Amino acid sequence: MLENPPKDSTAWILTLDGALRAAVGGRELVYLIEAPTLLDVPLSPPYCRQVLVWNENLLPVMDLAAYLRPGKPARRTQTLAGVFAYQAKSGAPLAYGALLLAGIPEWAHVADDHASALPKQPAGWRALAISCFKRGDDLIPILDLPYLFTGGLLATV
Repeated sequence: MLENPPKDSTAWILTLDGALRAAVGGRELVYLIEAPTLLDVPLSPPYCRQVLVWNENLLPVMDLAAYLRPGKPARRTQTLAGVFAYQAKSGAPLAYGALLLAGIPEWAHVADDHASALPKQPAGWRALAISCFKRGDDLIPILDLPYLFTGGLLATV
């Protein structure tokens, strides 16, 4: 028997566009909206130009493909919005934000021995991700949701 068996966690693998994938923890995705009604926000950054109303809350909608590939339109065959829960700090109440997705998220099990360095390209992964794992030949960055939804990206632009 192993003294310290590898830890196994669950994750949602998100399709951001035709080629970009990222992951969040298994408990962070709380709702998926097919063909969401998005409201434009003037003078906002290109990666966060819209909001949506969910459970009587106005949520920012991040387009991480637009952040990672500025000037290139995202390649999506369908538009979905995932609603994600996060805590701004330990002990804080849950808060929510939304990400544009190009496909239905996929459930996955991730073990500690899957850990990997972040992809070198696009360079923006360093601002978005707290870690990364390898799945087959793909590197899957793990998103830092509190950073994304509490204004962290504004400081990197």
